[in-house]
Amino acid sequence: MKLFINTLGELDIKTEGQYVLRQSEHTYKIYKLFEYFLTFKNKKLLAETIIDNLLSDTDSDDPKNMLHTQIFRLKKIIKDFLPENAEESKYLTIDFTNGYYILKIGENTVIDVDEFESLIKQGDLEQRHNIKTAADFYEKALKLYRGLYFADNSYEIWLVPARNYYQRLYLKTFCKLINILKETNEGDKIIALCEEALLIEPYEENIHIYLMEAMLAQKQQKTVLNQ
Repeated sequence: MKLFINTLGELDIKTEGQYVLRQSEHTYKIYKLFEYFLTFKNKKLLAETIIDNLLSDTDSDDPKNMLHTQIFRLKKIIKDFLPENAEESKYLTIDFTNGYYILKIGENTVIDVDEFESLIKQGDLEQRHNIKTAADFYEKALKLYRGLYFADNSYEIWLVPARNYYQRLYLKTFCKLINILKETNEGDKIIALCEEALLIEPYEENIHIYLMEAMLAQKQQKTVLNQ
């Protein structure tokens, strides 16, 4: 059984077709910690670094102990996501080794950003040989982008680089797909994709331009004026 983690848009977790994340005011800080570990997955993290990023405003006299408690709670929550008697190493584990914490991603866990990047890379490879196949890969990748990376989180300093990276990758891939569809004269599809994209990126000028160009090509002057 696979565990699917959505990070593009709001954090969510799905297994066996069911969403299993249950957030509350009592778990907000724990899920924020989870988002931090997911952002730096498979990387060694010092407790001091995590504290500086997540607990710098705490009044605790012992922030290391507070972090240890939060990680303990996070491990328990993660375990609740997993099937009964599941081998945790095949899903998610938080290890502490030689002074470092590390979130390890197992073979049974699929994270949308990894799939997102993989599909785009496949599209880039196919673009040299078959633009139609490349377009299919790009379209599948774009469907995974449901909004800003961890859109439910405020603009934490540690979050900004990853959020900007995935947003730029989305917009760049969108442009690649539109240019292919222009070559294949698929105006209707361009209009549909632009309208979907504007729900996610309403202030992105290039998307508005692509939409109006496609409408003009279909003699929809009144619609262009409205746009």
